[in-house]
Amino acid sequence: MTSKNLREVSRNAIRARVAEVAEEMFLDNGYEATTVDAIAAAAGMSQRTFFRYFASKDDLVLHNFEQLGDNLTTRLTARPPDESDWTALRRSFDLVADQFADPRQRARGLMIQQIVDTSPTLLPGYLERIARIQHQLAAVLHTRHLTREPSALVDDAFLHALIGAAFACLQAVVAEAAKSTEPHDFAARLDAIMAAIHP
Repeated sequence: MTSKNLREVSRNAIRARVAEVAEEMFLDNGYEATTVDAIAAAAGMSQRTFFRYFASKDDLVLHNFEQLGDNLTTRLTARPPDESDWTALRRSFDLVADQFADPRQRARGLMIQQIVDTSPTLLPGYLERIARIQHQLAAVLHTRHLTREPSALVDDAFLHALIGAAFACLQAVVAEAAKSTEPHDFAARLDAIMAAIHP
């Protein structure tokens, strides 16, 4: 690994750690009440150092979705090549289902989603990152198709539509979980919704 790659790994690790600290503070104290100064202090850095990693508190919130995109891409890439695209996407979404199975992670995830949903300034960045995630996953599916059939003509428009449908299922279940006051079996509900929409 080159020194440039090592620096990038180190930078990503620090960003992830600061984001984790901030999300815990948002959950305990509220988003508006949590200042950049307080986040930096809790993460063991100065405000100036904080701004080397995040442009703003909003940027820190959106980092959650950047991590989601990277993790989903990794999971989808690791799925068996002979698995159907729809099943591979569903199994990749186990990442989110596992988070919702843990009460603290579930609370953090729903809080981040609520912050985004109620902030006009965050919404464009959120939508851009969701689109970016879908493009990342479409590239993985494209490669999977070529791996199975190297001479095949891949229908990228279909792949984007397929991923859009799968994400609509995921987001619908997240929205339902956010409104529910009862225990919610996220994985089972996602299974049911994706089975109903199965192309």
